Amino acid sequence: MKNSTDQPLSLDYLPGKTLRKIRESKGYTQKYVAQGIIKQSTYSKIEREEAEPAASKLFTILDRLEMSVGEFLFIQGDYAHSKKGAILYSFVNQKYNAPDELEKLKKEAEDYLTEFEDTVVKDIQSIYESLIVFGRTHDIKLARKYVQPVWDRIEAFDEWRLTEIYLVNNIMFFFSADSAIYISSRAIEQLKKYKGFNDSSKLRYNLKFNLVYLFMDSQKYEEALSALENLIPYTKELKKHDMLAVCYARKGVSMIKSGDESGEDWIDKGLNMLDIIEENELKELLKEEIKSFIN
Repeated sequence: MKNSTDQPLSLDYLPGKTLRKIRESKGYTQKYVAQGIIKQSTYSKIEREEAEPAASKLFTILDRLEMSVGEFLFIQGDYAHSKKGAILYSFVNQKYNAPDELEKLKKEAEDYLTEFEDTVVKDIQSIYESLIVFGRTHDIKLARKYVQPVWDRIEAFDEWRLTEIYLVNNIMFFFSADSAIYISSRAIEQLKKYKGFNDSSKLRYNLKFNLVYLFMDSQKYEEALSALENLIPYTKELKKHDMLAVCYARKGVSMIKSGDESGEDWIDKGLNMLDIIEENELKELLKEEIKSFIN
């Protein structure tokens, strides 16, 4: 079994041809790109792949080219993710827990693990397994068995990076309500140091969105309503119409469970919105969620 040095998208590979393509497309000279970083003659050798830059120099060059490392690797791979990159991308961008899609994604992770040893992909595979088991059996204790090792590994870290926060965002539902709320709150706190970093904004939203469900699941409906008061305007601002519909329905459920029957109007508003935007699969999942709270 190999280690996870995925082919051929990697900073282990000489970046010269890709750097040249990016530089020329932007109309920059070698002198401009190299200035203050390395000698122009050295940069010229890098583009000809006669020399390899130190990682620190490469990162500075990419910054000069207004290019993130992630975008550079994507271009280096002929505008495609690496195998691991594709698995991570699917995991981060997965919207709903549709059984067929989960099986497909789990198979991709399993296939990768037959070739490479990789802790994060193994965690992702375990999370998919737990989601599939829970969807099939609704046995949360059985599903938790698959993600407990993931949490045991991450919990020990003093600091969480974005990868760890993405992972915990997908496993906290399998723990007791109080534990899940603690995990979510810790993740949100850890994200504060990423303020201003684009990739963190979506994750911060998802954590706050999921925290509403955790409050509801632990029958803390007043806390859920309070969280929704801030989340609904933010969801409108982001134009997340599908998630706004879910927020409306969850507000309605929380109102009803708090003794306010006018919550029915909010539930209807959410379901009708999903009809309008033709999110039929999400509507069915939301109806099941509503039924689990209101018998």
